[in-house]
Amino acid sequence: MKKVAINIISSAKIFAERKIENLDEKRLVPHMMTRRRLTRNSKVMLFLSDKCNFKNGKIVYGSCFSELEETAKIANAVLEKEMLSPTSFQNSVYNTAPSYFSLVNKDIDEIITISSGMKTSLDSLKVAALQALVSKEPVLCICAECINIKNIEQINRCTKYLEAGAAIVLEIAEDEEGAQEIMNLPIEGLIGSLQDLVSVVNMNEKGIKKILIEL
Repeated sequence: MKKVAINIISSAKIFAERKIENLDEKRLVPHMMTRRRLTRNSKVMLFLSDKCNFKNGKIVYGSCFSELEETAKIANAVLEKEMLSPTSFQNSVYNTAPSYFSLVNKDIDEIITISSGMKTSLDSLKVAALQALVSKEPVLCICAECINIKNIEQINRCTKYLEAGAAIVLEIAEDEEGAQEIMNLPIEGLIGSLQDLVSVVNMNEKGIKKILIEL
Protein backbone atom coordinates (compact mmCIF):
# COMPACT_ATOMS: atom_id res chain seq x y z
CA MET A 1 0.00 0.00 0.00
CA LYS A 2 1.29 3.45 -0.91
CA LYS A 3 1.42 6.17 1.73
CA VAL A 4 1.31 9.87 0.95
CA ALA A 5 1.91 12.82 3.24
CA ILE A 6 -0.63 15.61 3.29
CA ASN A 7 -0.53 19.10 4.73
CA ILE A 8 -3.66 20.22 6.52
CA ILE A 9 -4.37 23.78 5.42
CA SER A 10 -7.47 24.26 7.58
CA SER A 11 -10.00 22.20 9.51
CA ALA A 12 -13.31 22.43 11.37
CA LYS A 13 -15.89 20.26 13.11
CA ILE A 14 -19.33 20.70 14.63
CA PHE A 15 -21.87 18.46 16.36
CA ALA A 16 -24.99 18.57 18.52
CA GLU A 17 -27.10 16.01 20.33
CA ARG A 18 -30.30 17.06 18.55
CA LYS A 19 -29.95 20.06 16.22
CA ILE A 20 -27.06 22.43 15.54
CA GLU A 21 -28.57 25.79 16.40
CA ASN A 22 -26.47 28.33 14.50
CA LEU A 23 -25.19 27.41 11.05
CA ASP A 24 -25.12 31.05 9.88
CA GLU A 25 -27.11 30.22 6.74
CA LYS A 26 -28.56 33.73 6.34
CA ARG A 27 -25.07 35.14 5.85
CA LEU A 28 -23.78 32.20 3.82
CA VAL A 29 -26.83 31.96 1.55
CA PRO A 30 -28.36 35.44 1.08
CA HIS A 31 -30.79 34.23 -1.61
CA MET A 32 -33.92 33.31 0.35
CA MET A 33 -35.40 30.74 -2.06
CA THR A 34 -32.14 28.83 -2.24
CA ARG A 35 -31.75 29.01 1.54
CA ARG A 36 -35.26 27.59 2.07
CA ARG A 37 -34.40 24.54 -0.05
CA LEU A 38 -31.23 23.64 1.85
CA THR A 39 -31.11 20.30 3.65
CA ARG A 40 -29.51 19.99 7.07
CA ASN A 41 -26.45 18.29 5.53
CA SER A 42 -26.16 21.17 3.07
CA LYS A 43 -26.23 23.74 5.86
CA VAL A 44 -23.56 21.82 7.78
CA MET A 45 -21.38 21.60 4.68
CA LEU A 46 -21.70 25.30 3.90
CA PHE A 47 -20.90 26.18 7.51
CA LEU A 48 -17.82 23.94 7.73
CA SER A 49 -16.44 24.93 4.32
CA ASP A 50 -16.76 28.58 5.36
CA LYS A 51 -14.88 27.82 8.59
CA CYS A 52 -12.18 26.23 6.45
CA ASN A 53 -12.14 29.31 4.17
CA PHE A 54 -12.89 27.14 1.13
CA LYS A 55 -15.06 28.59 -1.62
CA ASN A 56 -13.90 26.99 -4.86
CA GLY A 57 -12.03 23.86 -5.84
CA LYS A 58 -12.18 20.09 -5.79
CA ILE A 59 -14.39 18.40 -3.19
CA VAL A 60 -14.66 14.93 -1.71
CA TYR A 61 -17.89 14.66 0.25
CA GLY A 62 -18.79 11.67 2.40
CA SER A 63 -21.94 10.60 4.21
CA CYS A 64 -23.07 7.20 5.42
CA PHE A 65 -26.77 8.02 5.73
CA SER A 66 -26.90 11.02 3.38
CA GLU A 67 -30.21 12.90 3.16
CA LEU A 68 -32.12 10.76 5.65
CA GLU A 69 -34.73 13.43 6.44
CA GLU A 70 -35.73 13.87 2.80
CA THR A 71 -35.76 10.12 2.21
CA ALA A 72 -38.00 9.65 5.25
CA LYS A 73 -40.40 12.30 3.91
CA ILE A 74 -40.64 10.44 0.60
CA ALA A 75 -41.15 7.07 2.30
CA ASN A 76 -43.86 8.53 4.53
CA ALA A 77 -45.64 10.12 1.56
CA VAL A 78 -45.67 6.75 -0.22
CA LEU A 79 -46.96 5.06 2.94
CA GLU A 80 -49.74 7.61 3.39
CA LYS A 81 -50.48 7.67 -0.37
CA GLU A 82 -49.78 11.39 -0.51
CA MET A 83 -48.23 13.42 -3.31
CA LEU A 84 -44.44 13.35 -3.29
CA SER A 85 -42.71 16.67 -2.68
CA PRO A 86 -40.62 17.67 -5.73
CA THR A 87 -38.16 19.39 -3.39
CA SER A 88 -37.75 16.28 -1.22
CA PHE A 89 -37.26 14.18 -4.36
CA GLN A 90 -34.63 16.62 -5.66
CA ASN A 91 -32.89 16.74 -2.28
CA SER A 92 -32.80 12.99 -1.64
CA VAL A 93 -29.59 12.14 -3.54
CA TYR A 94 -26.14 11.69 -2.03
CA ASN A 95 -24.57 14.70 -3.74
CA THR A 96 -27.23 17.18 -2.53
CA ALA A 97 -24.97 19.00 -0.05
CA PRO A 98 -21.97 19.56 -2.38
CA SER A 99 -24.36 20.48 -5.21
CA TYR A 100 -25.82 23.31 -3.12
CA PHE A 101 -22.27 24.32 -2.22
CA SER A 102 -21.49 24.57 -5.94
CA LEU A 103 -24.59 26.65 -6.62
CA VAL A 104 -23.99 29.04 -3.73
CA ASN A 105 -20.28 29.51 -4.44
CA LYS A 106 -20.45 29.18 -8.25
CA ASP A 107 -17.90 26.39 -8.01
CA ILE A 108 -17.60 24.39 -11.25
CA ASP A 109 -14.82 22.07 -10.11
CA GLU A 110 -15.00 18.31 -9.61
CA ILE A 111 -17.06 16.68 -6.83
CA ILE A 112 -16.65 13.09 -5.66
CA THR A 113 -19.22 11.60 -3.28
CA ILE A 114 -18.38 8.69 -0.97
CA SER A 115 -20.62 6.42 1.09
CA SER A 116 -18.86 3.54 2.76
CA GLY A 117 -20.68 2.70 5.98
CA MET A 118 -18.68 3.35 9.13
CA LYS A 119 -15.52 3.69 6.97
CA THR A 120 -16.96 6.68 5.12
CA SER A 121 -14.67 9.39 6.48
CA LEU A 122 -11.56 7.19 6.23
CA ASP A 123 -12.30 6.35 2.60
CA SER A 124 -13.11 10.01 1.94
CA LEU A 125 -9.70 10.97 3.30
CA LYS A 126 -8.01 8.42 1.03
CA VAL A 127 -9.88 9.63 -2.05
CA ALA A 128 -9.17 13.28 -1.19
CA ALA A 129 -5.45 12.53 -0.78
CA LEU A 130 -5.43 10.73 -4.13
CA GLN A 131 -7.30 13.61 -5.75
CA ALA A 132 -4.75 16.10 -4.38
CA LEU A 133 -1.90 13.86 -5.55
CA VAL A 134 -3.23 13.67 -9.10
CA SER A 135 -4.44 17.26 -9.44
CA LYS A 136 -1.64 19.00 -7.50
CA GLU A 137 -4.36 21.23 -6.03
CA PRO A 138 -5.91 21.70 -2.57
CA VAL A 139 -8.97 19.53 -1.91
CA LEU A 140 -11.84 19.93 0.54
CA CYS A 141 -12.60 16.66 2.35
CA ILE A 142 -15.87 16.93 4.24
CA CYS A 143 -18.28 14.48 5.86
CA ALA A 144 -21.66 15.07 7.45
CA GLU A 145 -24.40 13.05 9.12
CA CYS A 146 -27.80 14.58 9.98
CA ILE A 147 -30.24 11.94 11.21
CA ASN A 148 -32.55 13.96 13.45
CA ILE A 149 -35.81 12.60 12.04
CA LYS A 150 -39.11 11.69 13.68
CA ASN A 151 -38.90 8.60 15.91
CA ILE A 152 -35.14 8.24 15.33
CA GLU A 153 -34.72 7.32 19.00
CA GLN A 154 -36.54 4.04 18.30
CA ILE A 155 -33.83 2.81 15.95
CA ASN A 156 -30.71 4.86 16.71
CA ARG A 157 -27.96 2.71 18.23
CA CYS A 158 -24.93 4.34 16.64
CA THR A 159 -24.59 7.92 17.91
CA LYS A 160 -25.27 10.34 20.73
CA TYR A 161 -25.13 13.25 18.29
CA LEU A 162 -27.87 13.42 15.64
CA GLU A 163 -26.19 16.21 13.66
CA ALA A 164 -22.45 16.34 13.08
CA GLY A 165 -19.80 17.09 10.51
CA ALA A 166 -16.06 17.53 10.01
CA ALA A 167 -13.91 19.01 7.26
CA ILE A 168 -10.30 19.60 6.26
CA VAL A 169 -8.65 21.31 3.33
CA LEU A 170 -5.57 19.33 2.36
CA GLU A 171 -2.72 19.38 -0.12
CA ILE A 172 0.10 16.97 -0.89
CA ALA A 173 3.24 17.64 1.16
CA GLU A 174 6.60 17.94 -0.54
CA ASP A 175 8.03 15.13 1.60
CA GLU A 176 7.09 12.79 4.46
CA GLU A 177 9.46 14.30 7.02
CA GLY A 178 7.63 14.85 10.30
CA ALA A 179 4.37 13.37 9.02
CA GLN A 180 2.35 11.38 11.56
CA GLU A 181 -0.01 8.46 11.19
CA ILE A 182 -3.67 9.17 11.93
CA MET A 183 -4.16 9.03 15.68
CA ASN A 184 -7.23 7.56 17.29
CA LEU A 185 -8.68 10.75 18.78
CA PRO A 186 -12.43 10.11 18.69
CA ILE A 187 -15.29 12.05 20.18
CA GLU A 188 -17.09 9.67 22.50
CA GLY A 189 -20.60 8.91 21.30
CA LEU A 190 -20.07 10.31 17.79
CA ILE A 191 -21.11 8.16 14.85
CA GLY A 192 -18.33 5.92 13.52
CA SER A 193 -18.64 7.18 9.94
CA LEU A 194 -17.15 10.53 11.05
CA GLN A 195 -14.54 9.40 13.57
CA ASP A 196 -11.48 9.12 11.28
CA LEU A 197 -11.92 12.60 9.85
CA VAL A 198 -12.72 13.98 13.31
CA SER A 199 -9.47 12.42 14.58
CA VAL A 200 -7.57 14.29 11.85
CA VAL A 201 -9.31 17.55 12.78
CA ASN A 202 -8.42 16.93 16.43
CA MET A 203 -4.79 16.29 15.45
CA ASN A 204 -4.72 19.59 13.58
CA GLU A 205 -6.20 21.38 16.58
CA LYS A 206 -3.29 19.98 18.60
CA GLY A 207 -0.86 21.58 16.16
CA ILE A 208 -0.15 18.58 13.90
CA LYS A 209 -0.12 19.82 10.31
CA LYS A 210 1.32 16.90 8.34
CA ILE A 211 -0.32 13.48 8.25
CA LEU A 212 0.33 10.17 6.48
CA ILE A 213 -2.54 8.69 4.53
CA GLU A 214 -2.44 5.08 3.33
CA LEU A 215 -4.05 4.83 -0.10
